[in-house]
Amino acid sequence: MDCKICSSKFNSGTDIIYLCDHKQGFVHSGCCVNNCSWDKSPCKNKISSFMNIDHPKK
Repeated sequence: MDCKICSSKFNSGTDIIYLCDHKQGFVHSGCCVNNCSWDKSPCKNKISSFMNIDHPKK
């Protein structure tokens, strides 16, 4: 899965990911704020936010 703004993969454990209605998919929080938002904060298009984490292997 790639960011709909920068097309880069998400990093496990370090990325906060937003589900964006405007971009119709997942975006890095930094890409949202720095490259898409006019006021440098998440906007009304952010549907939800997630932390990309790895689960321990059993």
